[in-house]
Amino acid sequence: MSRAFRHLAASMQIIIAVFFIGFSLFPEHAFGAESIRVALADNQKTVVLKSLTGLVAAGHSSRNAVQTMVFSAASVGVRPVRIRAAGGSIRVNGKAYRGWIELIKKRNGLLLAVNELDIEDYLKGVVTAEIPSDWRFEALKAQAVASRTYALYQKRTAGSRPYHILSSVKSQVYNGSSGERPKGDRAVRETRGLVLVYQGKIIPAFYHSSCGGHTENAAGLWGIDEPYLRGVDCECQKIVRDELWEKKISTAFVIGALRRQGYRLGDILDMGIEGLTPAGRVNDVIIRHRDGTKLVPAETLRAAIGNTLIPSVFFELELSGSDAIFSGRGSGHGVGLCQWGAEEMAETGHDFKAILRHYYPGTSLKQLN
Repeated sequence: MSRAFRHLAASMQIIIAVFFIGFSLFPEHAFGAESIRVALADNQKTVVLKSLTGLVAAGHSSRNAVQTMVFSAASVGVRPVRIRAAGGSIRVNGKAYRGWIELIKKRNGLLLAVNELDIEDYLKGVVTAEIPSDWRFEALKAQAVASRTYALYQKRTAGSRPYHILSSVKSQVYNGSSGERPKGDRAVRETRGLVLVYQGKIIPAFYHSSCGGHTENAAGLWGIDEPYLRGVDCECQKIVRDELWEKKISTAFVIGALRRQGYRLGDILDMGIEGLTPAGRVNDVIIRHRDGTKLVPAETLRAAIGNTLIPSVFFELELSGSDAIFSGRGSGHGVGLCQWGAEEMAETGHDFKAILRHYYPGTSLKQLN
């Protein structure tokens, strides 16, 4: 080890430039089942790694471990840097994770942080991030199987991406070991290796918060016409919190949001619903404005305004002065497993297998080797 490296290690804060270029990109793994790569943070100028047990770079001995490493975008070379904790978890920008952290310098000169770990450990940080840990155990087990299936489907279809899945609601929420809870860990453990398959293949096991009474066909939403992603009746409205919602959004906000998506609009004169799905969700919103008329897919409008502002496209719409009033129910896209519906089924005595059969009709459970 160079004198400069020893000096930086002693200060417990390392800004690394060329020391890791020669490190192995594929060190020995301690994965018990199958690994997955999760994108934690993208387009970062700086990434801070910490561990009380010490940090170890791939290919180096834990005898040289330090507790803090700071990487700037300029300090990572063309080959990724791989770091793990000498024991326990590693903190990335303040949040704890298991497994390896890989830092990749992108073409734009910024950093992508990827967490590589055993998929069963990954799921421990997903299940109780997606649903409350105090929900019924069979609902937690159903969530564990759906999340495992979804993650492995994403892995199988990731192509040449340097990661398999995101850690946010754009894929599924992953809070690392910071988000693990005993009941969720048990749900993962008791369903270990179980996935949903259709005709022998792992399915894209989409899920959402609450469907409003009937789940949605994926064919109309995303063009995925599969029997296991067709709408089914659901009793989630019996127990869901905030069953009905109303949102008031100014037309000026709507115009700005849609302009950022490429829609050119003048002052809005009227807004209305154009067509419904078989489940009752809105297909399109017609907008009459000073320069003409625009037909906007409802999910496009929802995403532009913000998925938290407009929880679902299961809504009615009216214009009141300079405000658009959205009155609706449900939360999420409505495809696949309804999480509140799973809780209701568990409450009425159904096990996780029955819950999954209901929301993914025609599928079966398979135990991965």
